[in-house]
Amino acid sequence: MTNSNQQGVVIAVGNQKGGVGKTTNTVHIAAALGQRGFHCMVMDLDPAAGATKHLGVPVNSFAGTLELLTTDETIDSLAIADKMPQNVHLVPSRPQLSEIDNLVSKYVDRTRILERPIEEARAKYDFIFLDTGPSAAFTTTVAAYSTAEWFLLSAFPHPLSLGGLTEAFNDIADVRKHRNPGLEVLGVVFTNVDGRATRLRAQLEAVVNEALPGRRFDTSISQAVILPDVSGRGKTLFQFPKFENIPAAQQYLRLSVEIEHRVRHREAYLQGALGPPPFAAMGMIDDEADRVTPALAANE
Repeated sequence: MTNSNQQGVVIAVGNQKGGVGKTTNTVHIAAALGQRGFHCMVMDLDPAAGATKHLGVPVNSFAGTLELLTTDETIDSLAIADKMPQNVHLVPSRPQLSEIDNLVSKYVDRTRILERPIEEARAKYDFIFLDTGPSAAFTTTVAAYSTAEWFLLSAFPHPLSLGGLTEAFNDIADVRKHRNPGLEVLGVVFTNVDGRATRLRAQLEAVVNEALPGRRFDTSISQAVILPDVSGRGKTLFQFPKFENIPAAQQYLRLSVEIEHRVRHREAYLQGALGPPPFAAMGMIDDEADRVTPALAANE
């Protein structure tokens, strides 16, 4: 881990609707942070195994989250590092994860099944991303919401995406009330943004600003054919030569700076008193004088 005295940050990523860029955001934000020197874990908690496929791991080729949650297997024994983005490890998923309720003892509190592996992961990684399924009722999704301290929402600037956001807002409020009062919304990131659809985007941003003031990210991810293309190849943008010339990669780097800035200054952010992050430029972060250091400061 970058800083052995600092516990890793756990971020659940979701939206109660599929097809809104959730998994693409998960793996690319982790890869962007990894590119900047952070050690990141992606834990695939979705039986559809989207993050596993996106990172090029054949489904059913490795043990993963199912074993992590139902046996005594450890993060060290299950995390995949080979052919991953720089500084990123993956605990993969597979369809059999959908059978987890039959494999967990009836005496176990299923909202707490992630506590042991998360405690282990916090000691080894700066950021732990929990890629959840679209159903809030699924056991691993409930466990992720109950264990994380941050929730990251993905949304397309499309009216159908709004319903998923509204459901997610309600679920987060319910989790805070009954399970995890420390869960906070890290932010809402818009992906697949068409620069021409400014009116629709403005309308949806207004809805987010009203429901969650100050929680929308300034950085959004543009519509880009290259993103589904690299997903099909089982890679991220950051695993290709000259990724710094790809606008979407620059956007994910900017987004990673926003995320780190909010995590570093949690109290100021939650109080609405946090200023903008120290961007070196509007695109690539390549000025060492302005680069945010990888180690998470405990009391900054």
